[in-house]
Amino acid sequence: MKENAHKLGLYDVVAVGLMAAVVFVVTMFLSIRIPTPTGTTMIKLANAFVLLCGLLLGPVRGGLAAGFGSMLFDLMTPEYAPEAWLTFIRFFLMAWLCGLIAHAGATGARRFARELTACIVAAVFSAVFYLCKGVVTLMLGGSAFAPAFMSNLPKLLTSPPNTIIAVVVAMALYPALRKALDATPFGVRLRQSASR
Repeated sequence: MKENAHKLGLYDVVAVGLMAAVVFVVTMFLSIRIPTPTGTTMIKLANAFVLLCGLLLGPVRGGLAAGFGSMLFDLMTPEYAPEAWLTFIRFFLMAWLCGLIAHAGATGARRFARELTACIVAAVFSAVFYLCKGVVTLMLGGSAFAPAFMSNLPKLLTSPPNTIIAVVVAMALYPALRKALDATPFGVRLRQSASR
């Protein structure tokens, strides 16, 4: 599926808005918040839906949906609001990377392997981005690298479960969601919009 990044039609906007709302709701209600010395972190199901944005909508539309949905959650949560712009970038890139790899053209048996690879690469990228953001933030505040890294280790402990949950849930839900979407007139129009 090729995606025209320069022209988003009505179906594209609706799809982005719908998936952004799903990402927001899942982040808001299906997460476990864990306080740490450097701020609250979460074990959440939302990363799976960020991956689904990329798988279902492709890189640009999926990236926009994931970025806006995640950013909206941050804007509604005072603790995270100052970093909402970074959240947009992180989750846009996560879904974009997933969509870019998954929609690179493989079919048949190779398609599953490509989609799995896309999910793993994007989820690991997100975890690395999260760690780097935390370390750089502390270093900009005057900390040396080693203390900044050590301070972020409690947050880093949530990355492996989040990565595994995201990949497993996304790959479990994707075939059924793809089939359901493709069976609707909306899904057909969405595909046509992406191929223009």
